[in-house]
Amino acid sequence: MSTKKFFRICFTLICIIIAALLVEGLIQPKDVVVSRSTFINAPKEVVFQQMVHFKNWRNWSPWTRLDTSMKDSFSVVDSGVGSFYHWKGDLSKTGEAEFRNKAMSGTSMTYEFELVEPSHVITSGSLSATDSAGGTKATFSFTNHFDYPWNAMTVFMNIDNLLSKDFELGLKNMKTYVESNNK
Repeated sequence: MSTKKFFRICFTLICIIIAALLVEGLIQPKDVVVSRSTFINAPKEVVFQQMVHFKNWRNWSPWTRLDTSMKDSFSVVDSGVGSFYHWKGDLSKTGEAEFRNKAMSGTSMTYEFELVEPSHVITSGSLSATDSAGGTKATFSFTNHFDYPWNAMTVFMNIDNLLSKDFELGLKNMKTYVESNNK
């Protein structure tokens, strides 16, 4: 095979791959949502206090338990719009990140999450506590927006798989903590 033919084949393959990604970007959603919920046998106000007071996250956060050497810090005001929870830990476990309370409505908090290291990402999500058949439905949600054509890359990343285990573990930890301390 001649060099010229080889480069022509390579160029054609690259064009096909780029075209496929551009078309896939038209098909794939631009917003990815991951959400998990659990039932907690406690009043919604008690559950919401675990969510909105960042110092309480030490009781249930899956990341705190993953990296016990992690250094965390909190805003002077522990809850309310503008409050935050920042940590810096082992890059292979938790990295450096921050949750910031962006808005509150009833027993729902909207947050902004910034992963500083190992890579820089800013996303948003919510935590909510709602009445549910003699207890509380606690929900942890995450939303990320990908502009076109970068949304095509979500074909290669299963964000739900990446986050769902942490959300499920956090909610399980919260359930255990709240139910054992709310007797």
